This record gives sequence, C-alpha cells and structure tokens, in this order.
Amino acid sequence: MQSEQRRLPRVDLARSYLLAIDWWNRGMAEKDRCVLCEVVGGELPSRKVYEDTSFLAILDVNPCAEGRCLVVPKTHTARFNEMGDDELAHLFRVVKIVARKIKKAFNLESICVFIRGRRISHLCVAVFPPMQGDSPSDFPQSMFEGTEVDLENVAARLTAIKGNRCSYSL
Repeated sequence: MQSEQRRLPRVDLARSYLLAIDWWNRGMAEKDRCVLCEVVGGELPSRKVYEDTSFLAILDVNPCAEGRCLVVPKTHTARFNEMGDDELAHLFRVVKIVARKIKKAFNLESICVFIRGRRISHLCVAVFPPMQGDSPSDFPQSMFEGTEVDLENVAARLTAIKGNRCSYSL
C-alpha cells in the first residue's frame, strides 16, 4: 500500500514567497509582520524537514538548488550574533543534521551553508547542495573581482576591539 503524501499546492508556496517579498518591499517593521514567524506559527504553509522545540528546517520555496533548506529559530531572532552561545551551538547542531540529510538524499560530497538575516529580518541558515560544476572552494563572491585590502590595517582594527574572547572556552 502506497503511503499518502500531503502535497502543498504550488500556488500556496508561491503566495508565501510573494507575501514575503511584498512585506520586504513595503519596508514594514519586523514587529508588524515576519513571514518566517508566520511559517513557524503554521499561518503560512511549508514543507518541514526537521523540527525540535527551538528550531525548524523547511524547504526553501524559491531554491537555488534542489534540496535547499532554511533552518530558522522558532523565536524571532534577526541575527546570529544576537543569540546566546548555547542557542547558537544548538542552531549549528540542527544545521549539521539537515546537512547530513541533504548529503544522504542527494548523494553529495559537500554542502553549502549561508547565514542570512537581512532581507527578511528573521535569521535563517540556508543549507543546500553545491551547484553543478562548483569546486569545493567556490563561493558566490568568487564571481566578483577581488578587492585590494590592507590586511595589516584590517587585522589591527579588529583586534583593537575589546571582547576578543567567547563567553565559554573550547
């Protein structure tokens, strides 16, 4: 007996994405409407691939590659550097679980990971297969010409900032 699969109509998924773009274009404050909070709350449809008490992993409705997933905190968090150390460690344990699922499902050697939280002000970690023909060192920015940088100056600026240590030791 074949198992019944619940399929979300493509229209609903496309509508979700369009709502997100519309919200972003109107520049609404994050307290007014957050599309990822609505996904987490079940107000907008999604295809869940992992869920625990703190995080949700869903298939991206507008993927750059088959199997692209978004890992999002269930509580509204705009940026990863605003999270506590334990919560951030938990996030990356979930990212690792999702990465392993994608790797196994698509028989891959490597996985790409991006941390997002700008266009939609809800942190998400995109986990996805590399594009066909990508080498392990490829990164989207590698398509742009290099920028001349004074590495000594940048290093001095960064190390001069107080708080160089994490709140826990490795």
